[in-house]
Amino acid sequence: MGFEPIKKLKVAEQVVGAIREAIVAGKYQEGDSLPSERELATQFGVNRSSIREAMLRLEAWGLVNIRQGGATRVRDLFYGAGLQVLPFLIAPNGKLDEDIVDDILPVRTMFLSWTAEIAANAARPEHVQRLDEMVDELEAAKSTAEIQRLDFAFFEGLVLAGDNRVLGLFTRVLGDIVNKNEAHLRFLYPSTRFDLRHHRATVEAISAGDAKAAGAAMRAYGDSAHERRQR
Repeated sequence: MGFEPIKKLKVAEQVVGAIREAIVAGKYQEGDSLPSERELATQFGVNRSSIREAMLRLEAWGLVNIRQGGATRVRDLFYGAGLQVLPFLIAPNGKLDEDIVDDILPVRTMFLSWTAEIAANAARPEHVQRLDEMVDELEAAKSTAEIQRLDFAFFEGLVLAGDNRVLGLFTRVLGDIVNKNEAHLRFLYPSTRFDLRHHRATVEAISAGDAKAAGAAMRAYGDSAHERRQR
């Protein structure tokens, strides 16, 4: 088994990033055709094999359709692409997309609630202890950035406690969203003291094995971010 030279892969990845950004930013709409392979190679100053590799990656992402002997056309971004494109939708060109955020917040709330319910049904004592420690760490946090990081760690702790491997895969996508858009998502956290009552209620419910109460506590926490945004 052989491997492609690293340099070539890096070039193709840069081409993927540039075209993906153009699609996400709306410079290409569904049904638009991309420039030909030859034109793209000239524009990027790379060889055609790098363009070909980039197109295959974009097709794997669900962003384009490649037709042999015809134009490569852009697919519907929201019904063609996979979840891996989501981190790039939050702030295309560095500007927060308010509509995407409004779509994400209720999904975030759903995930928080569902994850807490699963954790309540599966958590072991060591999971509960660690979640309790995480809440204490959140209380001791000194900055919004630290709170943001620890809050996502708490969510990951819920996933770990729930022992659902598929949910763990979804969590990796959510982690990519947070890591790529940390500053843009800081509005989720108040500038004043962080209210931990929902986190503490969640840990108490998980300790008691009360899935309904755990889900309700995390749902209330998710809703609080949405309410803050609407003010």
